[in-house]
Amino acid sequence: MAIIHPKLSQLRLSPLNQRRVKPSAVEAMADDIEAHGLLQNLVAYEDEGLLWVFAGGRRYRALKILVKRKGIKSSDTFPVELRTKEEAIELSLAENFQREDMHPADSIRAFAALRDTGMDAEDIAARFGQAVSFVYKMLRLSALAPALIDLIAKDQLSLEAARALTLTDDHDQQIKVCKAANGHAHTIRRMLTTEKVDTTSGAFLFVGRDAYEAKGGTITIDLFSQGAEGFADDPELVRELAEEKLDAIADEYRAIGWHEVRASLERPYDLYMKGSMYPATREPTEAEATRLAAIDAEIEAIAQAEGEESTRIDALSDERDAITEGLRAFNREQVAVGGVALWVAHDGSLGRGFYRAKAEPKPKASHDGSAPRYSNSLLTDLSRIKTRIVQEAVAADPALALDIMLDSLAGQLLHGAHSFQMALEMQAKAVATDVPDELMATSDVRSVEDMMATRFASIPAEGRFEAIRAMSADDKMALLAGLVAMTVDGTVFAGGSPGQRHHHFEQIARASGVDIAARWSAPIGLFDKMRRAALIDLLREEAGAPSAENCATIKKKADLAVNVSERLPAHWLPAPMRIGAFDQPERGPEDFDPESFDGEDEDSEVEDMEADELA
Repeated sequence: MAIIHPKLSQLRLSPLNQRRVKPSAVEAMADDIEAHGLLQNLVAYEDEGLLWVFAGGRRYRALKILVKRKGIKSSDTFPVELRTKEEAIELSLAENFQREDMHPADSIRAFAALRDTGMDAEDIAARFGQAVSFVYKMLRLSALAPALIDLIAKDQLSLEAARALTLTDDHDQQIKVCKAANGHAHTIRRMLTTEKVDTTSGAFLFVGRDAYEAKGGTITIDLFSQGAEGFADDPELVRELAEEKLDAIADEYRAIGWHEVRASLERPYDLYMKGSMYPATREPTEAEATRLAAIDAEIEAIAQAEGEESTRIDALSDERDAITEGLRAFNREQVAVGGVALWVAHDGSLGRGFYRAKAEPKPKASHDGSAPRYSNSLLTDLSRIKTRIVQEAVAADPALALDIMLDSLAGQLLHGAHSFQMALEMQAKAVATDVPDELMATSDVRSVEDMMATRFASIPAEGRFEAIRAMSADDKMALLAGLVAMTVDGTVFAGGSPGQRHHHFEQIARASGVDIAARWSAPIGLFDKMRRAALIDLLREEAGAPSAENCATIKKKADLAVNVSERLPAHWLPAPMRIGAFDQPERGPEDFDPESFDGEDEDSEVEDMEADELA
């Protein structure tokens, strides 16, 4: 632990800093610092040549405001307490947990002694006034070597590291790994689970414990799991068995005659770009129709005689569902041109996607050959921020939310539009708007999902319908607006290009009247993620050629990012976040040129880092 005095331009807001503050609070802090100076140092860790502030985020934001005001310079130095990244993680976690009165080591020893007398976790919890889950964890830690519990008592071994050490019950190995990892929890867990597979992973669940153990596979139990979860010791065997099972399923589809069959453990990254194919519904045969009619008659008779809750109805309903499901199948024409993608889902189930494999390639619009400004991943993040802001506006406008919902329903039910062409997802699935924290450092926009969970927390799961019926008209409209807003989606995924859905999203954004620049401004984190050439090009466009040429001589990309941030005009927005960015009323969204947004990603960033190192 040491106090250093780096330049402000060397600092960035750490993703570990989760604090959200309103702009007014930061402005007040900036005023205080301007009047009295920085009275308390920042706390940061070093990573990839930059210092990441994980404690003192509001002070950091206030200093950036003072730079904008010309009150200080980015080259000014400030006191920073330097910690390791591991310490930063543990300190950030510590702020979110309630401290216990009893030292953990004392709890471990006391609870273990009581257990040895015959008391169970519930009895111990009642005696000490603790949660049962806390007692359970302390009892698990009693499996550690006594020497390690002594280290916990001396505060020389963290609880996170101790929990990781319980992945083995060999006391000698616990002590050996603890010394080798220098007490770092993540390193300990990595050392004890290297070349192991979590038994809750999709691949292991897909294979099945019985099949794995039948081939001689062994499992290390995780002492902190509530059941028999742990780690499969032979990952190659898990992968081999998963691929064999997946290939066997793929062969079944190939035997049917599908034009293309793709099987992989991971979901194909490009599947969403292919046109989905849905099974056709045929008319039932005479035998099927006769049986369906007979089932309906039987169900009606049983319901009248024994009531609709009769268990005899369940088997008949299952048979009816099976016959009905059999009426939906891909026909020969679809199979001849269709493709099947097979993969292992996160829950261990078989993931399947059907698409048109022989679709004609869509012609690309011409462009001038200039390099794209924003990488694929950055475009995705910017479009998600824009989505979050538009969702917030829709949630505040119940009348607009109602219009959006009616438009989406009418488009699909009256005009035959597909759900993927609409900006409103009507499958009651909240649209994710999570982005890296460094891109939200200058905004206090919250996700609508969080706001809804707070405002309507009183709506019960049981008796929900009655509760909604009893709500006032205003509350109902607010609920409608929030729920509709949660499904609005303007995300452009990495590698994709804007389409009809994004055109529809722009209509919603325009109708909401939202001012994107008032809800979000570009933080330094944005420019850190852009290529050097793109930064210079952006500066030339926004601030003029002299400014761009002057900054082109800056060697370090981090310093270049700071200079670009300070020279851009107020209320500047990246092109993808401007209202109308994906709106193509003349050409139609299907002809939109993705080259103006999509671009290189990892390769270009690696080149920039290499250039920085050489400089």
